[in-house]
Amino acid sequence: MKKEEIKLTDIQRILFGETPAAFMLEVFIRTIIIYLALLLVLKLLGKRMTGQLTIAEMAVMITMGAIVAVPMQIPDRGIVQGIIILLLAVAFLRGLNYLSYNRQASQ
Repeated sequence: MKKEEIKLTDIQRILFGETPAAFMLEVFIRTIIIYLALLLVLKLLGKRMTGQLTIAEMAVMITMGAIVAVPMQIPDRGIVQGIIILLLAVAFLRGLNYLSYNRQASQ
């Protein structure tokens, strides 16, 4: 097995890596689709997401970042799974908010 020599002057490798140009275009398209889905999810979460966040909302926001990273970067993963997981995260947070609201209303 031939060991590849790393050179600091290899700007092509540093900037683009060993990724084919076609996949870079695919990543761009994936990013646009995931970005639009993320905008929709943030809209579903409501206007409070721009204001003061609860701990649960902060955890969901951080989780969303992790959810959208994989479908954008890994060619073996489709973006539909990422979008479904985003929607499940929204449903989870909405469920928590609903339970919290009902608990407060009953007291």
